Amino acid sequence: MKRIILLLCFSVVFYAYSSAQCVEVNQPKVLLIGDSWAAFMNTDQTINNAFKNWGHSNYKFVSNSIVSENGAQTDDFQKVSKQNEIVNLINANPSIEVIHLSIGGNDVLGDWKVSFTPGQTDTLLEQVSERLDSVIRFLKSTKPGIKVLWSGYTYPNFAEVVAMPGFLSGSQHPFYGTWDNMEQPTFTELNTMLNRFSDSVTAYAALDPQVDFVKATGLMQYTFGQTAPLGIAPGGTYPAFSVPLPEGDPTYPSPKQSMRDYFGVTLDCFHLSPKGYLDLIEYHTQKYYHKLLMDDLYLLSEDNGNTGGVTSTSNTASNLRIGGSSTEFFGIHLSFNTTNMADTTLAKASIFLRREALTGSNPLNGTIDVKVKSGNFGASAAVEASDYAAPGDGTGNPCVFGNSANNGNWVRFDLPASLYPFINKNSNTQFIISTPGFNSGDMAFSGTSNLDYAPVLNLKYGSPSVSVKEVENSIKFSVFPNPVKDQLQIEGVYGDILRLQVVNIFGQQIGVNLLNERSISTENLPTGNYFISITTKEGSATQRFIKE
Repeated sequence: MKRIILLLCFSVVFYAYSSAQCVEVNQPKVLLIGDSWAAFMNTDQTINNAFKNWGHSNYKFVSNSIVSENGAQTDDFQKVSKQNEIVNLINANPSIEVIHLSIGGNDVLGDWKVSFTPGQTDTLLEQVSERLDSVIRFLKSTKPGIKVLWSGYTYPNFAEVVAMPGFLSGSQHPFYGTWDNMEQPTFTELNTMLNRFSDSVTAYAALDPQVDFVKATGLMQYTFGQTAPLGIAPGGTYPAFSVPLPEGDPTYPSPKQSMRDYFGVTLDCFHLSPKGYLDLIEYHTQKYYHKLLMDDLYLLSEDNGNTGGVTSTSNTASNLRIGGSSTEFFGIHLSFNTTNMADTTLAKASIFLRREALTGSNPLNGTIDVKVKSGNFGASAAVEASDYAAPGDGTGNPCVFGNSANNGNWVRFDLPASLYPFINKNSNTQFIISTPGFNSGDMAFSGTSNLDYAPVLNLKYGSPSVSVKEVENSIKFSVFPNPVKDQLQIEGVYGDILRLQVVNIFGQQIGVNLLNERSISTENLPTGNYFISITTKEGSATQRFIKE
């Protein structure tokens, strides 16, 4: 029974929107483990905040103080007690797909010295890399196909912070001993070492499809800038977003503004502020998680004039805006090449947009309309002046999630199931998103010029999700083990099962043997993802499972 309770642990978020109730289920997707960097990100809820800012508010991370531990080194994660806790967390959260790993920094900072010969430095990096490889090999063994993302580190700032006047400075600073044990390296010396370590992990990840690394050693320099003169040599300033990524300028540290502030008493030399960690994970989301968290098909809106703005006064624009004024309403025209879509039904369809600017009131507080067309609204796929008023094949009100509070945040529009039949592989699919009647402001979104920020259509194959009313009245059940090999158990169904159906990701019904009323044989199923739907007189529900 304990296992069943753990499998059912998830949270549901309700949003009142467009006179309907939108339901968002938050599933654990990431296990966060590692050293103090992981511990601070666990405390700050960094991954959850980053996911919400990128429209993925339906996903979250899992961690605790055992697997995210201050001062941890690679050796600690070869201990049975810590490995058992990792396995327990994965078993308790079967939807986890990625282990976010932050480890190795203490190994390097604790052992390296400026006086090391090149050979001694190479030996140290090889030893740390071997221990890191051992940790990663264990993590890969915890679940078939699980991915490991090593998040790495940004430049520290020992020399400037230790020298800053304050209550704790010089030899009294908590990190003075760490810096002194390394023989007080310059920014260039320490940053060069960190880049060498990062490059060794880059090479390692390139050889293993289950391991990834997003190098970002200079990210704090990029997002914060050196707005005040550096307190010691080389001095000087530079604006935010000016240094090249990923390494920035290795002759400088991460700006002290990005370091953690301990209640004004002292600054940290190595650990980041909550904003610093959020910048780090948002960059990882931009380069890695945003695509990973998508479902079966991830499409970017087409360029070449097929994506743009339309208005109620028959004007077009290159920028994407919704909202309006007393004289004009704005709409977003999006075109997606869906011809590579599988010939199947859809379980979910969402559009992701990135906020660039807000003028006046937030139009997302009004009623959102999404109009869909199989093919083109006008004579061609290009944005045309008549498209705003052109009829679509279907119109509906999406549920809106994510975060529209700040520029750079993403919004996710979950489309109603009534629009799914008009998204198909026989032609391109176009959408117009607007807020009819909202005349007190407008919001602008990123276009197609930067592929990392382009509008996205995310599709999930399978039986359509149940409606809000069906969610409220549907049955609840779970399946285990998941992933499964030979026999899938069904738990939590009360009363007689009137209908049981298994389909693959292409919506094709799969014949299975019912061993008894609460288990089915999966022995002959090919490896892959499946959906099991159950109907009783109380309602119906669907669960996903994986056949190993």
